[in-house]
Amino acid sequence: MAFSRHPFVHRWFWQLAFAGMLALPFASPLYKVGYRLGLGLGFTDPKKFNESLSEQELGAIGSMWFPVNYDLSLNVYPSLRVGYKKLSTRLITYNRSSGDYILPIAFRGITAESYFTFWNRFEANFGISPMYGSAAFMNKKVTATDETLGVESSTTAEVTNGAFGFFSWIGVRMYILSFFSVEGSAGYLYAKFDDSWNASSGSSSISGEIKMSKPFLRVSAVVGW
Repeated sequence: MAFSRHPFVHRWFWQLAFAGMLALPFASPLYKVGYRLGLGLGFTDPKKFNESLSEQELGAIGSMWFPVNYDLSLNVYPSLRVGYKKLSTRLITYNRSSGDYILPIAFRGITAESYFTFWNRFEANFGISPMYGSAAFMNKKVTATDETLGVESSTTAEVTNGAFGFFSWIGVRMYILSFFSVEGSAGYLYAKFDDSWNASSGSSSISGEIKMSKPFLRVSAVVGW
């Protein structure tokens, strides 16, 4: 996939997009920026993947994931925001197998969100986001030995997978201050990691799909609008 083959271009694109969104409010007072940080709760169906782990004598992973939610949005119209969203368990990974194996998952994509205010301090919002997801089943504590020099070092062993998805949600926001609010939302993530797990060597004994199409809940703090 283009995302995995050109990581530098991918990172450069999003860095440029971030810089543009941060600079736009200073160029025009009509645009307002919001920064959202929170924690999500999602559900998965890893049955096929766990069957593959069992064949390798590894423990099963759980059927829930708790991603950190990063969100940058720009108000481009009185009732419309566009932005960038990331859901990731790479910072705190709860999906663990045996033998120090973990499964960090991340989804990122652009967002469009409409909203309306009520009772002065409250807001209802409705959003959609096409997303690209990445998963890596890895062990960061693998020890490699150089028999010639007699030196041991730590390395990372991993297999990766990617999936396109779609995320939609309905949320309620309460403004505590004019520029600070708290928010809760419920939505649905449509995505699936297929059984094509890729290793750097080109082949892997790990297989099995992980179905991500399940309800998703979030709580967040928002700085901005």
